[in-house]
Amino acid sequence: MPNPICQDCLKPFVPEGVKPSTQWVSFCRCLRPYAPNSQFSIDLCAACKKRIFAGAPGRTIAPDICACETPAATKCPTYIKQNENDAVTLDLGTVGLDDNSFPAERYVPLSVLGDGSRAVTILARDRQRGTKVAVKCFKRMNPAAVKTFDQEVRKNKQLTHTNISKIVDHGILNNTTPYLVTEYKDGFNLEQYLAIHGVPSFDVAVKILLAVGEAIQYAQKQNVLHRDVKATNIVFVDDMNSEPSVLLMDFAMPKVKETDELTDPKDAFYLSSDETRNMDYNEKSEVYSVGCVGYALLTGRPPFMDGSVREIKNSHSLKLPPRISNIKFDASRPKDLEETIERCLEKDPNVRFESIAKLMERLEVFPRREQMQIASIRAAKKRKKLIQVGIVALIALVLGFVGFLAYGAH
Repeated sequence: MPNPICQDCLKPFVPEGVKPSTQWVSFCRCLRPYAPNSQFSIDLCAACKKRIFAGAPGRTIAPDICACETPAATKCPTYIKQNENDAVTLDLGTVGLDDNSFPAERYVPLSVLGDGSRAVTILARDRQRGTKVAVKCFKRMNPAAVKTFDQEVRKNKQLTHTNISKIVDHGILNNTTPYLVTEYKDGFNLEQYLAIHGVPSFDVAVKILLAVGEAIQYAQKQNVLHRDVKATNIVFVDDMNSEPSVLLMDFAMPKVKETDELTDPKDAFYLSSDETRNMDYNEKSEVYSVGCVGYALLTGRPPFMDGSVREIKNSHSLKLPPRISNIKFDASRPKDLEETIERCLEKDPNVRFESIAKLMERLEVFPRREQMQIASIRAAKKRKKLIQVGIVALIALVLGFVGFLAYGAH
């Protein structure tokens, strides 16, 4: 039996005795105290040196998430003073790095954020500023791409937006190993959330897509395309003390990506159909990849994920994915939301939304529709209250008139 719905926000009430631990699933917050200044941070496990996903001890979600049965939870503050040290530090050797492949002179490694075929990303402490940062160390890069690395990073460094992870530093170690440092916010990526909590409420999915769209649209105005929109590059900051936020990371560097050969099938999950067919990469290509993310948010899986890199690329090139409702049916989800996402995944770029802005216009319909429903309910309540007041006034008037007649009779 579904939970009763709050008539003020149209969100389900939290079941009695249950303490909500995530905003991935919508619930009524009308009576929840709002504490935006409360400190929010993700703990590290002192045993495995990995981040702890609250509510999932002992579960193997991803190689970079703590799977200990009883995690040795240790606080990792957002900021520390120069004379202070973190309780947990990472041995670089455990992830195949050393001082020649990690900028240890400036940054103290704390934990692993991600380890892929192309790079390993480390949560680190900036020795100078005392802040937490994400240091991405590239495992392999074509010598020609290394030469253009600095130029391309500087172009992406100009991006300053609430929903974009800002680049704060970069360099090349020993003229061979590039690294990139970005600001860090405590959160987990969409792939990790899908593994733990399954699909989000559809209104949360729309909020995520709108936030990603805002970031991409801003970047495009600076003549920068992301070129690598995927679930692992989108962080959901699930701060229960305030509204959740979304961060888009890792804008690709075109000349670096041109020389990059995919080896891990996961790297092909969110590729644009245009890219797999060697077509020009443009804004409509980004629409396709955002559609792949939307598909994953509504179904729990990317459109194509079976087979080798080549087979997945061929699927993006030639096939339409299964209907969203066939993979994950949800009677409460608007049918036109599914149609919106499926339109993004059309093979013909001219059939997709012509721009991210047009896609956002369509997505904005859904929260606006909900607000109209809420406004309608409030208006009905107001009318009902006015009618009740009118009835009470009428009764009082009638009683007064009857009393007046009775008094006059005497």
